[in-house]
Amino acid sequence: MTLAENVPGSARVGIPWHSALCCPRCGGSLGNGDELRCDGCEARYPIDNGIPRFVPRDNYAEGFGFQWNRHRLTQLDSYTGMPISRDRLMTGSRWSVDELRGRSVLECGSGAGRFTEVLCETGATVTSFDISSAVHANAASNGRFPNLRLVQASIYDLPFPEESFDFLLCFGVIQHTPDVERTFKTIMRYLRPGGRFCVDVYAAIVAYPHPRQLLRPFTRRMSPAKLYPLVERAVPRLLPLSMALSAAPGVGPYLARLVPVANHGHLGLRNGETLRNWSVLDTFDWLSPRYEKPQSRRSVERWTRDLALREVSIERRRGMYVIRGVK
Repeated sequence: MTLAENVPGSARVGIPWHSALCCPRCGGSLGNGDELRCDGCEARYPIDNGIPRFVPRDNYAEGFGFQWNRHRLTQLDSYTGMPISRDRLMTGSRWSVDELRGRSVLECGSGAGRFTEVLCETGATVTSFDISSAVHANAASNGRFPNLRLVQASIYDLPFPEESFDFLLCFGVIQHTPDVERTFKTIMRYLRPGGRFCVDVYAAIVAYPHPRQLLRPFTRRMSPAKLYPLVERAVPRLLPLSMALSAAPGVGPYLARLVPVANHGHLGLRNGETLRNWSVLDTFDWLSPRYEKPQSRRSVERWTRDLALREVSIERRRGMYVIRGVK
């Protein structure tokens, strides 16, 4: 039985979708109840508010859980009233609603669910996971969709049968994992042959590194509770400077980079508070992760060759490489 056959909203729903999961330790089937118990190795996995949890509550990514629970709504299209997340997903992936409708999608690293919302609205059957407590923010925002199921799990130990999904999306994630190449190659195992993927990763820039790199050796060691108030205080002071510099003819974007805050003026956010919230969120996102590992185009190309991926396209977009193709 494939995962798509057991997803809420699918025409082929039979038993509860938890039964389509497998033990990430041994691959055994999981008994369904108040917790999930492996029939093979007898490992037990709790279910927190309906979400199976396959990782400890405390892990290296809890800074992400902090930020996404704090900014649960900030980047949702349904909250901003603008198709920012939809445009990024559809433009980056070049998928269409018709292609996604009724198909199975694995979303790797959901955060608060900005792209989860877009995927669910297409009518796809969406399995989304995150290693952090951000899954609870996603559930609060997108739990209304019957075609969504959420899991808290590590990208290296996923509770899904391999080659189970028609599409795979992974935005804003792999550069924040311990081993970026391993991460990319691991998630591809869950895409069926002929399935389509879209993954992005920070591009390594040697010529002019971002000034946040000067701050990260200090900020990434700070607890989220200590760092976040500093960012909240800094953004209202620094964002106007960044906006002013960005307006300089010709050199504006380069001057704005000198100010270590996220400036999303290019997105057309009409509300000043909304723009500040995006800046606080993404500035914290820059400074707090334990890992940040940009990659060269040569490295990305090698990964795709190693896996014999087909129809590969690697596109540079605003400091990211967007990688598309077919398994």
